[in-house]
Amino acid sequence: MVLQKIISPERIKLSISDLDKWTVIEDLADLIAASCKSDKEKLITDTLDREEKGSTGIGEGIAIPHARTTGVSELVGALGISEQGIDFESADGKPCHLIFLILAPPEESTRYLKALSAVAFIGKDPDLISRLKSAASPDDVIAILGEVEGGNH
Repeated sequence: MVLQKIISPERIKLSISDLDKWTVIEDLADLIAASCKSDKEKLITDTLDREEKGSTGIGEGIAIPHARTTGVSELVGALGISEQGIDFESADGKPCHLIFLILAPPEESTRYLKALSAVAFIGKDPDLISRLKSAASPDDVIAILGEVEGGNH
């Protein structure tokens, strides 16, 4: 449920065709900045700084670029879906098809960790991954995310 609350339809990009993880992160940060009236450059800089410390490609076709940043006032997320996949330097070497950008203010801990955990849970369920990859609309994505509750779906 946490993902359904932080990722709204206007922050879902179906059929992304970006060539690299840096461009995907910029595009998803742009969606968050536009809907939250945030400083896009701050969101991008903080997320890229975090990504340079270690890839957020968790395997099974999922990446979770994330950061704590003063660029947002509440926990927010965006999702990009790539049919061809993006190289996120994942541990399993596979391209990422589901890219979840999760941003939180520095003082946010519990819900931030729950959001990261919920995305990691999706990675353990091939059916959820498949359904998200083939979702026809942002509303379909939101409905599927509503089934994910920290390990219960």
